[in-house]
Amino acid sequence: MRLVTALLVKDEADKYLRRVLDNALSFSDRVLLLNDNSHDATPKIAKEMGCQVRGRSVLKESAWGKEAPARAELFQWASHEAGDGWILIQDADQVLHGDPRPLMETWEANAWAWPLYDCWDSETQYRADGYWQGYKQARVWMVRPSMVPPDWKPVWGDRGLHCGHIPPNFPMAALIAPDSLYWLHLGWMREDHRVAKYARYKAEASQLSPQEFAHVESIMDG
Repeated sequence: MRLVTALLVKDEADKYLRRVLDNALSFSDRVLLLNDNSHDATPKIAKEMGCQVRGRSVLKESAWGKEAPARAELFQWASHEAGDGWILIQDADQVLHGDPRPLMETWEANAWAWPLYDCWDSETQYRADGYWQGYKQARVWMVRPSMVPPDWKPVWGDRGLHCGHIPPNFPMAALIAPDSLYWLHLGWMREDHRVAKYARYKAEASQLSPQEFAHVESIMDG
């Protein structure tokens, strides 16, 4: 059974791209990158490493702040490539600890969830205060799109941010993966990356809920 890993990427060449893709290729039958108008060597690196790369169908605007259409396009592509198999949706700053392939053997679920650790200043420590509780809350990252009712169609919300990696109406029968499986989220590890992310979120503050806004403000407290 095939496992397809899919990422939405933009200008990741000088960050964690090579390591993230090397990790994904170690357990995936196919790795897909939907390129969001990168201006650096992101697509070139991915192709050289053996990934499939495709540009977004909407080329004139960035997915940032208008994320749902890009997520829908990525999910559709990955589902087609997976066939009767599974897809894993991740970001370009996540490294998976553990092997997800044994999870595909189940017939009791069409989705798997596991936690995420927001690495802070190093890979051996993570943030655990306030809004930074991803390590306590398992989220669905891997699904089997063919294991749904025949009349199901994915529906995405109109949120430009935080629209989710999986369609909100996906008919999940989800299980929580063993504790040995989890993400190391490297995107918050460096201070300069945190400052850049803070600025990007602040520029889209009107799209954030009060809780999300407070989460963004807490970035600079760490």
